[in-house]
Amino acid sequence: LLYKPIDRVTRSTLVLHDLLKHTPADHPDYPLLQDALRISQNFLSSINEDIDPRRTAVTTPKGEVSLWGE
Repeated sequence: LLYKPIDRVTRSTLVLHDLLKHTPADHPDYPLLQDALRISQNFLSSINEDIDPRRTAVTTPKGEVSLWGE
């Protein structure tokens, strides 16, 4: 449930990328689409940077048992 908003941004980023590929460079919306794609990608990158330290804190080396018995 917590991943749904992030998943929506991820899908929107992919749609923007495809839309940009099919939009002529001289179209008036082209620069706006580039900006929207850049903002979306930066947002996803910042989320990934925030999540990575948490992943390493939760994972345990092979052979060790975590608190959750994984």
